[in-house]
Amino acid sequence: MSVMTPDPERSGDGPDGLCVEMDLRTAPAARVRAEVRHLVGRCPGIEVCDAVQVSDELVSNARCHARSPRSCRLMVDGRGGFRIEVDDASPAPARVRRPDHTGGRGLLLVAQLATRWGTDYRDGGKTVWAELDRPAGN
Repeated sequence: MSVMTPDPERSGDGPDGLCVEMDLRTAPAARVRAEVRHLVGRCPGIEVCDAVQVSDELVSNARCHARSPRSCRLMVDGRGGFRIEVDDASPAPARVRRPDHTGGRGLLLVAQLATRWGTDYRDGGKTVWAELDRPAGN
């Protein structure tokens, strides 16, 4: 995917798809949601509300539980699939926990709505990602 920088956020169109990158220190949640709605509008068969919910959960988890710097990438691939990646500086794993009065439903929702999700670890941090694919035949 190609990436160019028209703003502090990077975005780009390329032969393989589209990518928007945002610094979560400066991008409010409403901006992330708006970008998700815009991108997923290009993905027939993917429910916009599901993509917004998954993105919201991953971004809010990073803001609540992880260290800065935090950023996210929203991507649409050439086949019309959607992927979000949220980077943070915490090596602590993203973990599914039993819901209670304090929360714990976020990653359960991600697991139910996303086609796939996971965590990639790197020196000093991690990337939590989720993918939503369009249903077969669309």
